[in-house]
Amino acid sequence: MEHILEYVNNLTHLNAICFLLKPNESKLNIYYRLCITQLFSVLDRNNVKNIIFCFTNSRSTFYTPGDTAPLLKKMLNSLSIGNVSFKKENTFCFDSESFRYLVALKNEIQFSDLDKEEYVMSWIKSVTDSNRLIQYICEKLTDCRI
Repeated sequence: MEHILEYVNNLTHLNAICFLLKPNESKLNIYYRLCITQLFSVLDRNNVKNIIFCFTNSRSTFYTPGDTAPLLKKMLNSLSIGNVSFKKENTFCFDSESFRYLVALKNEIQFSDLDKEEYVMSWIKSVTDSNRLIQYICEKLTDCRI
């Protein structure tokens, strides 16, 4: 966290504040809370409007925030950093299994047609949300002054 804060302090603005999480967390420990609190100790409270939540490894939860969502909502509501939006609009889900698949193909590992189909669908879903993320940052957010 110290490195992030040092880096952010050298910037003039932020386009977005992205929190990367796994969708299948059964509990959010004190570390998550501490990170968010520390980050907003150096950022203006108005910057909460530029928070984005990105969930990795989300295929196992059908490309949703999974069990992490209610825990995250509860934690965000308990913090005194302002009204942090946690909605579909600023939440994005990805999975990297299609990249692992491409590496495996390059190494001549064989897959069934069904497996190939699933990897293609994973790629399509991840690309779709990646594009939605970029579009959201470009069209919906304004730069945050630091």
